[in-house]
Amino acid sequence: MKIIKNFLPDPLFKTIKTMTMESDFPYYYMASTADPNDDSYFFFCHLLYKDKQTLSDHLMPIVYPIMAKVEHQELLRGKVNLYTKTPKPITTGFHIDGDFKHKVLLYSVNTNNGYTLFEDGKKVHSVANQAVIFDGHIKHSSVTQTDEKIRVNININFR
Repeated sequence: MKIIKNFLPDPLFKTIKTMTMESDFPYYYMASTADPNDDSYFFFCHLLYKDKQTLSDHLMPIVYPIMAKVEHQELLRGKVNLYTKTPKPITTGFHIDGDFKHKVLLYSVNTNNGYTLFEDGKKVHSVANQAVIFDGHIKHSSVTQTDEKIRVNININFR
């Protein structure tokens, strides 16, 4: 696992932050976070790329600057997640993003007290402009924030 602070140059970070945290950025309701049968929490998502298809005009300004900083052969999936503030932290189910060989890059857009929890107990807190890169077969879960209205992160799967 690799944690990289100040991942993007400040102008690129500010552009992505402004774009994804503006009120007119299109997020879509997802009834569950990892397991479709687990209705303990919901979130909002904007799918950018999946199954070799560009699904959003926002792919290039959001994912390309991030992937330019990472050695990779293939983009597998890219999405922007938005979690809403909860009165108490909610830990979603442990999961992997896909049952195939890949790496995960989680990029935090804003700082808050939410975090990604790994099955071994390690926590990676949401810190603005920070990326964590890890093997895609490591189970992880999202933990909601209680201090900010929204938690925004970008989830990228790649080889």
